[in-house]
Amino acid sequence: MQVIEMFSQPEMAASLLTIEDKVRLATAAITKILEEGRPLVVAFSSGKDSSTLANLSLNAAKQFALRGGTPMVLVSTGDTLVENPELVHHYAAEHRKMETFGKKNGFNLITQVARPTLASTFQVKILSGRGIPSFAGGSSDCSVDLKTQNMASFRAKLFRSLASENLPEAVTVIGNRFDESTIRAMRMKVRGDRADEAVRNKDGALVLCPIATWSEDDVWEYIGLCASDLLETYSDFQEMRRIYGASMGTSCAVVADALYEGTKRPKSSGCGARLGCWTCLKAEDKSLANMIEFEPRYEYARGLNRFNKFLRATRWDWSRRHWVGRTIREGWISIQPDTYHPTMIRELFRYMLQLDKDEQDRARRAGERRMFEILPLEMIIAIDALQSLNGLAKPFQCWADYRDIHHRNVRYDIPDVEPTPMTTIPDAKFLFVGKEWDTASHGATWAGLRDPFIEAMTADSPCAPTMRLNKNGDPIWKVETGSTFGVNFESACMIEDFEMDRILAKYDRGNFISGVTEAYKWYSQYGVLELAHSQNLEHDEFCRRTDHKERLGLTLDYEVAELLARSVDFSDLPEEARKAWSFKATSSSAQTDFWSTTTRGVPEFETA
Repeated sequence: MQVIEMFSQPEMAASLLTIEDKVRLATAAITKILEEGRPLVVAFSSGKDSSTLANLSLNAAKQFALRGGTPMVLVSTGDTLVENPELVHHYAAEHRKMETFGKKNGFNLITQVARPTLASTFQVKILSGRGIPSFAGGSSDCSVDLKTQNMASFRAKLFRSLASENLPEAVTVIGNRFDESTIRAMRMKVRGDRADEAVRNKDGALVLCPIATWSEDDVWEYIGLCASDLLETYSDFQEMRRIYGASMGTSCAVVADALYEGTKRPKSSGCGARLGCWTCLKAEDKSLANMIEFEPRYEYARGLNRFNKFLRATRWDWSRRHWVGRTIREGWISIQPDTYHPTMIRELFRYMLQLDKDEQDRARRAGERRMFEILPLEMIIAIDALQSLNGLAKPFQCWADYRDIHHRNVRYDIPDVEPTPMTTIPDAKFLFVGKEWDTASHGATWAGLRDPFIEAMTADSPCAPTMRLNKNGDPIWKVETGSTFGVNFESACMIEDFEMDRILAKYDRGNFISGVTEAYKWYSQYGVLELAHSQNLEHDEFCRRTDHKERLGLTLDYEVAELLARSVDFSDLPEEARKAWSFKATSSSAQTDFWSTTTRGVPEFETA
């Protein structure tokens, strides 16, 4: 068993040092990295700790450059695309100040922002029916999708790029401190984090924590010295202090932080962000609400807070969930609350569009730039295409809603709803839909990623789809592929400028030759979508499955009671189907216990 000493000799010694001593030691540790010729990667979140770290790093680089060195400093920031808008504008402004500081002092400084892939964003994941928000007591998928995964990918690409230029291995400096919390201290001890020397993390990367032994008071004292021009700095940190104070409803950042670190600290759930995402449901983050009530300048964010409350209140409302599972196993699908129902998805999409429209109008009236945009053009196209692929909306429905809100003055205000009492998720039942579900598509003998009408109209022309074979040897369209799912921005702009009237006319007529998947195929035909390398075949299969469900009336409109009446319990499934669906077995169906019925850990989403 490994014994972890919570208070090591170096930490105890550090408590006796002055802030000037701690600055000198931290600077020396950073300078050592630069003297070794290593690129310095500064992890910057724009909070007090990372701001302190950034200033120490930039000053070390400046001094090294003055001595004739050539430091390379890269500042990386993660943006989930659902951050508190104040933080987004703040980190962008701080990046600009850092770049100016680097140019002024003769060293190379690059700022970069790591964002989630389009498919991993909160907006696309929820509104395409691939998942639900990460609620308290459930999984922390949001931390992985929106933060961990994209930052890891960003660092991997960065390190490969540096290696290709034959540069020494980079060192990442982070602002973790032992006294942030007992849990943080324990984790840092287990990892072997040090303030004086870079160590390798579990991924094999070199990491240094220059302010690991600093106290919270040390950090605020340092920031105070910078703000008073007693230390050289790239920023006066005035905006950072304003945001800290407002997030706790006070004008003093130090008082706000003391409140947060004391009785107001949230329990161990969520990602631990100082100011959480406005969509965060893992913890009871009141920072945005405090800001709104504290000062009129934050009134623009009230709608974001209402959206969060709506999601919380409807968590246990099973009528807002899609009861038809996605996967077909041995000819059967599960009937059970899963991701959000198509009507709920449309409701959420409309609320997001309305929030964007209101913020656009507010900014125009005030002569300011908008503080946020939830659904940019690429996201709307991705959502519209994936809703069509998964049979969750009529083709081009997103653009019909956009027209209503932006051009017809239709409003969709977020309602105040009473929280639905918690109940356990109903046991799964199963509906037989047949095993030959991939042999025919809507209104035609062709199946999957093909459209006989489009192919007939474009035959022998440059616009004709390029063909390839799927795993069964059937011809399907060949779609442009890349490393991840994405939307071609140039094509998206051309659609917005030249095709929108035709899209809306098709929606208004309601005559979709290819059925519910027509929008997805239309975007594919025009080269708007770029799929990950494996997705060409996957999306062909999804098209077949969705077309089959549409023929059976299992996509947009169905009666849950009627489906349940036609379904059977797990114990009544044929043997092969029971094997295929064994992970859905419950004690009530005479199988092993599968899900707990306790308050914590009630599963709410199963990819099936």
